[in-house]
Amino acid sequence: MSMLAVRRDAIAERIDWAKANLFDTRVNTAITLVSLVAAVAFLFLTVRYFLFQANWGLVALNRKLFFVGSYPADEAFRVWIAMFLAVTLIAITYGIWGGRLRPYLIVVGAVAALVLTLGLGVEPRIEERAFTEIIESGGQQTTISGINRVLVMEGGWAPSWLYALSLGLAVPFGSTWVLMAGLFGTLAGGAVIGKQLARFRSNPVMLQGMGALWVLLIPAIVLLQLGVSTNSWESAFLDIIVFSVGVFFSFFIGLALAMGRVSPYRAIRISSVGYIEVVRAAPLLVWLLFATFLKDELGPVGAAFSSIDLVYRVMIVFAFFGGAYIAEVIRGGLQSVPRGQREAAQSIGLSTIQMYTLIILPQAIRAVIPAIIGRFIALWKDTALLAAISLVNTLEKSRKVLGGQTDIAEGAFFEIYLIVALIYWVISYMLSRLGDTAESRLGVGRR
Repeated sequence: MSMLAVRRDAIAERIDWAKANLFDTRVNTAITLVSLVAAVAFLFLTVRYFLFQANWGLVALNRKLFFVGSYPADEAFRVWIAMFLAVTLIAITYGIWGGRLRPYLIVVGAVAALVLTLGLGVEPRIEERAFTEIIESGGQQTTISGINRVLVMEGGWAPSWLYALSLGLAVPFGSTWVLMAGLFGTLAGGAVIGKQLARFRSNPVMLQGMGALWVLLIPAIVLLQLGVSTNSWESAFLDIIVFSVGVFFSFFIGLALAMGRVSPYRAIRISSVGYIEVVRAAPLLVWLLFATFLKDELGPVGAAFSSIDLVYRVMIVFAFFGGAYIAEVIRGGLQSVPRGQREAAQSIGLSTIQMYTLIILPQAIRAVIPAIIGRFIALWKDTALLAAISLVNTLEKSRKVLGGQTDIAEGAFFEIYLIVALIYWVISYMLSRLGDTAESRLGVGRR
């Protein structure tokens, strides 16, 4: 059968499907047509706004601030090392356990071409221009002079909205340009290497090795930043660091608490239940305020806690708050494991530790992966609360940008917060996709 005939058959199948599902009755036909008109109108208005009406100049000027804020330029190598470590692991992991390689490489190549070429010859800057204005009132003339600050986009070939969305990662022919090219090369090359290693993905050594690397990644990134004052940790960088540490420790804390809730020892069980109920009884913002303003009210313990840097205190709060919710999720997974599994493990002589490590926990965690990912996404979005305790996260940085450049903002408030929303959405979407991939690989929902 020729390719033309195959395409005709595919088109015919789609037409038949549309007739059977979208135009089978008058009501469905009307709903379909109204939905199509609404979708086209929404798409038209969105594209027109993004391309022709939105003011992306302020975003383009401050786009680097949304990533690292006032992070010292001479210490930027720490951030780059962290990015290369994360990108390398992501690329290799995708190559080993991900989907098809060709679409992945096409997407990486297209994004690389866009980002790396956007920076060629463009330089957004604020230019101060003197002005003189004559005002006539009541037959008298008054001369007013001053200085206007004007946003100027010099050079470049693309519209300002593209420069805004590039987020300032491309600097023409500078070290940043080379580093970004290296990152995209790592994304592509790592996936190719991972694809070569895919034949060993069932090997226990491979599984344990990759798992260990992912577990060690977050502590390594945090250790890399210890030479820089936490006062310089700002914007998305601060959000990601706090979230990563919080997620890392909250999982293990939640696992320990869930095991405590099913412990045969009454003291451990009551302590675990008490901790979970107390922590969940108050919103995260309240615990963050406690961490911020707690001094010596609790004696030596409170004094010792308040002596810790605020950013690290916030990490501790995120870890223990998230752990209380993760504990309940894992407990639900433990209850879903049939009792026969425990009896079978005991019948073959496994100890309690072996029974839970090898039999119970793998099944329990597998069953609640969607709920765990949901808690991780909620914890990521909770980083927006850092602005309430005077930490300069992404949301607070956007406020500072607008407050410091009101004269050139020209109503760009929506555009600024749209970029903030985009940053939160990207991480949330990546976590969601990670959960979907894990579910499909582990066969969650299938017998």
